[in-house]
Amino acid sequence: MAKKKTNNVGEMIFVDSIYRPSTGSFGKPSVIKDNRYVVKNWFHCREIWHNQMYNAKLFFYVYPVIRNKSLNVFFEKIESFLNIDEKSVFGPTQKKHIMYIKPSKWWLRYTMRRSLFTILLRSSSAYDCALDNFENALYSNYYAEKSRKSIQYFLQGNTVYKGKKRGWYKQFGEILLSDEDIKTLLVPEK
Repeated sequence: MAKKKTNNVGEMIFVDSIYRPSTGSFGKPSVIKDNRYVVKNWFHCREIWHNQMYNAKLFFYVYPVIRNKSLNVFFEKIESFLNIDEKSVFGPTQKKHIMYIKPSKWWLRYTMRRSLFTILLRSSSAYDCALDNFENALYSNYYAEKSRKSIQYFLQGNTVYKGKKRGWYKQFGEILLSDEDIKTLLVPEK
């Protein structure tokens, strides 16, 4: 059995970008030049980004600076709750508003998990370690609030999506689903 990673904080790395992306943006490095990751394109739209991250061993995320440690703790709670063996790693860059993320392969395996991961990243910005307001932060994002029942069911271990739609919000947030519909669409991993 693989040893569980308990500390999901990585070492500092360097990133260069031709412009300052807005908070909540995602970027994939295009090249590494002189030990510095170069990001040319930033994506603010989650729906476009989660399709870009399917093979991302590392990507960058722009977050509110006051929440730098909160994102790590927020995801440690989620990944521990889901019993994910290989945890995602969150680390600093020399730019205070940009962090890097090495997502667990568990999140990358299915497109619906990647979509939810981006929603949870946005929600994590509302988490305050001192207040330990996990529940409030979890549903602080519009997309998370609109799909609250589905997220709760997912966090109970029903992490494999069996539907045909693409995108967490399109499937679970745009229309009101019954509990039976959710149970049909989200099933436990075997």
